[in-house]
This record gives sequence, structure tokens and C-alpha cells, in this order.
Amino acid sequence: MSRVNVFVSLIVASLPITAILFLFRGAVGTDIVALAQDEAWCASLGVTLYVTLVSTFFSLVLGTLAARAVYVTGQTWLLTWLKWPLFVPHIAGAYLFYLLFAGGFPFYGLIESNERHHLVVILTYIWKEVPFVFLMVLGTYAQLNAGYRDMAKTLQLSRWRQFAVAEWPFLMKPLLDSFWILVAFVSFAYEVPALLGVTFPKLFGVLAYDRLTTGLFLDESEAYAVALIWTLFLFVGVLISYALTARHRRRIERGVRR
Repeated sequence: MSRVNVFVSLIVASLPITAILFLFRGAVGTDIVALAQDEAWCASLGVTLYVTLVSTFFSLVLGTLAARAVYVTGQTWLLTWLKWPLFVPHIAGAYLFYLLFAGGFPFYGLIESNERHHLVVILTYIWKEVPFVFLMVLGTYAQLNAGYRDMAKTLQLSRWRQFAVAEWPFLMKPLLDSFWILVAFVSFAYEVPALLGVTFPKLFGVLAYDRLTTGLFLDESEAYAVALIWTLFLFVGVLISYALTARHRRRIERGVRR
């Protein structure tokens, strides 16, 4: 490896550390007790977890089903349809969904933009993130040994057992990677909830932006503190989840299963 590549690698590796230090510097002086009792931040935590987990769950399920359909049944038309959301920015996708649901169409008032359950926000994220999960999982299916499925069929297992035994163990790693990537992105994104969300409660990204742009800078440190705490929470979550699945993932990578 050349010195230039080493230098570039070191710069890239230092960016997360730099970001953490920046957030820590901005969070200095924050009253954590007052922050934990702030009604806006507490409400924001609840709605952020709700939108993030629901949209991530359905994105993982639908993306996996689409990849499996292409792998098992050869429905390649899904490849064409799932390419389109990838070329649409999140802000453009949010505006498209805003126009679609602004007048209640096509559900005649059952679902509308800026409703308190954030259903349109969730639908927008699902529409955008399913192709991402699809591509992550499709790569695993492309490398999957067909002999595992053939053996499961030979043993006359049910379709669910075939999936659980011959496919799920290999999908755990890409789905775990996709889960944390989506959680990290959706939980602090701004464009979609800013356009399709409500004034209260706001998601983390929208509330943090509002606190940073008040002009008075009275709540500036709170936004940095929340971002720092949430980043550390995600980091710890990633470490724990990967530590719990490390042995299983190593067995799968070696092609050994018990």
C-alpha cells in the first residue's frame, strides 16, 4: 500500500473521532438533568424511536422478500422497479409523497400529510430504504450455496423451515448491517420529517435543527448533547449486537454450521 493510500485511510478513519470531539465540545455546559426533563426532547425521543423502528422493520422485511423473490423465483422485473427510488433524493421523495397525500388521495382522508401518527413519513422512508436493503441482501443471495436449500427440500421441511435453516443464518450479517445503517440515518434525518411531520412532537433531526437555528443560541448545547448521547448509544448498540453474533458470523464465514 502506497503512502498516499495510507494517508487517505488515516484521514477517513479519523473523521468519526473528529465528529465525536466536535459534538463533545459543543455539548460542554449542558445540564443533563434539565435535558432529561425537557418535554420537547422526551416527546422527540418517543416519536423518533417509533418512526425509526417501524420504518426500519418494514424496510428490512420487504427488502428481504424482494431479494428472495429475485433469487428463488427469478422475478427480475423487481430489479427495474426498485432502481427508481435510488435515483430520487430524500427531499424529492418527501415532496412527491406530500403531493400524493396532501389532499387525502388516494385514501380519501384516511391518511394525509402532516398527520400526528407520521404514517406518511414512515411510508416515504420505506419507499426509499427498501431498495437499499434489497441490494444488501441480494449480494448475499448471489453467493449463497444452493445446496443448502436443496438439502432442506430433500428433508421435506416446510417453506418457513427451509428459510430458517438454509437462508436466515446467512442473511443475519447483511440485515444487521442494514439495521444499524438505517437506524443511524432515519433517527437524525431532517428533510422528510421536516416536510411531512408535525410541529409537535418533532423527530430528533428537526428539533435539533430548530434549537440550533433559533438565533439566540440558548439551546445550542442541548442539540449537541443529544446528538452526542444518541451517537454513543448507537455505537454501544453496534458493539453489543456484533459481539453477541460474532461466533455465529465466524461460523457462517467459514461455512461451518451446527
